[in-house]
Amino acid sequence: MRKHSRVISAFVLVVGLASCSTYQVHSNLPTGTAIAPTNASQVQVLYSPPQRPYESIGIVSAKRYKPGWTDPSVSDAIPQLQAAGAQIGANAVIVRSDRALNDRHIVVEAEAIRYTDTPAAQTP
Repeated sequence: MRKHSRVISAFVLVVGLASCSTYQVHSNLPTGTAIAPTNASQVQVLYSPPQRPYESIGIVSAKRYKPGWTDPSVSDAIPQLQAAGAQIGANAVIVRSDRALNDRHIVVEAEAIRYTDTPAAQTP
């Protein structure tokens, strides 16, 4: 019975490590300025600036580990970029750089933006 619980504990640890991902947020907004968070599933992921007016509200980065035989890609980090952007009220993130690390990780950095031509973004 004791051996069985060790196997289960080891399995849980491996699964936990296999899905390891983190993200960071650095806001450009003045101290004390707050924007309501947005829905992460609605944060657009762009690879070039949009054609509509926007303001930069911060920098977000995601570090994603991908187990297996294939190297991680930018698309593996998209959910973390969206979550990070949503946390500071972004409508979209513009992917600016990515770098693969030797230990099966990828780090992707993006500019978090908020559109200025929407009613919610305009101030009275």
